[in-house]
Amino acid sequence: MDSGTIITGLIFLLVCIIIFWILSRSNQKREKELLQSLRLLAQEHNHKISQYDTWSNTAIGIDHTANMIFMVRKINHQPTGYRVDLAEMQQCRMLVASRPQSNEAGGDKVIEKLELAFTSNKKQIPETTVEFYNAAYDNAVLSGELQLLEKWQKIAATRFNLLSLKK
Repeated sequence: MDSGTIITGLIFLLVCIIIFWILSRSNQKREKELLQSLRLLAQEHNHKISQYDTWSNTAIGIDHTANMIFMVRKINHQPTGYRVDLAEMQQCRMLVASRPQSNEAGGDKVIEKLELAFTSNKKQIPETTVEFYNAAYDNAVLSGELQLLEKWQKIAATRFNLLSLKK
């Protein structure tokens, strides 16, 4: 190999490393901002986040002592906060909205929306939903949102079981 090829290869490698470093830093910054917004939302209601997850433009967390779930989603750079008091709810279920990818019978389905739906203890209060994914404004490809939806549904179910034992 001549020195020109080696130098070109090293420059290409350096450019790739710099690009990955910049992407990593921007992801860390975005995650830090989401977590800060989530903690601020909890502090506004005199609570503290004890467990959380972040992804895409969303952060979700829970205050285990108060049984409160908090969520922050940024849609078009506009943050929206959600608060769910698990003591006022009786159950949590996953909502998965999908459509067929093609007109063929038995074909794959495309997920349009993922939500957690909380049913209130009071019949007159409508279901509270928090959105984990929406194909209209989130990334076209799911990147762990379905697994996080399942995880948080299980966390809520565990909290419901603990709350029912206290009654």
